[in-house]
Amino acid sequence: MSQSVQLLCSTGVFSRYPDLTGYGAIIKYGPLLDVDGFEVMFYPSWYAQIEEIAKELTGTGLRFPAMHTEKAIGTALGQPDLAERERGVELLAENCRLASLLGCKILVLHLWNWPELDDNLDNNLSLLRQCYDVAERHGIELALESIPGRHFDPLTNLQRALEHEPRSHFGLDTEFLANYQQLDTVFATPWLWQDQRTNHVHIKDSNGQPFVNGKRRYLHPGEGHIDFERFFSQLQAKNFSGNISLESPALTIDNEVHMQQLHDSLNQIRQHLW
Repeated sequence: MSQSVQLLCSTGVFSRYPDLTGYGAIIKYGPLLDVDGFEVMFYPSWYAQIEEIAKELTGTGLRFPAMHTEKAIGTALGQPDLAERERGVELLAENCRLASLLGCKILVLHLWNWPELDDNLDNNLSLLRQCYDVAERHGIELALESIPGRHFDPLTNLQRALEHEPRSHFGLDTEFLANYQQLDTVFATPWLWQDQRTNHVHIKDSNGQPFVNGKRRYLHPGEGHIDFERFFSQLQAKNFSGNISLESPALTIDNEVHMQQLHDSLNQIRQHLW
């Protein structure tokens, strides 16, 4: 395993919303993967069974350094009604509760989310301080993800977050950044790297076509156009010491997990690590 960075696998690689969201897949497939730990994907149905999930997952002996928050939090934070935005903070607190029980250190957050994206980013930003307060009380670091925007590119929106909340930390997504031609831009953006503000990276490939026939398509490293050797070299040059997390789903047409694809992708990532 790597010394300076952690190689993680998102549990989203063997799950899918809304029909394949059970935590049983983590128990089944997690022990079969050679990684430093897992980034747990939190789904809406999990709110009612946080203690049960925590007990079952900790009982596996697997490590969970990170969690990806339930995506509707960003949607709630963008609503015009203050009560709805405050509900987003309450949902985040529940995510933090599970993350704390699992021993997670980093919580990846979609500060804004589909379908509104950054239509109402001022609303999302209005409670960002409270979001960081909640995470801080649980001993967890929020990492705001570089997801797509409708009005601005991902880095512009993350910079607005930093200006609004100085505690902001960040999680980069290679696919989303590539689709905005920002994979090189991030390494010429000093504020991303000051005080180790960037502490998490999602690995997915891109060919510039995230949707095919109206359906979301995810690519594994080597299936698209991203030069990962160049990306990882620049990441190392920035003294990055956080999480590298494979996030490309590996589900077959019959909803089986394509384990060989996961092994191949993780091995490909591993050869670039330091």
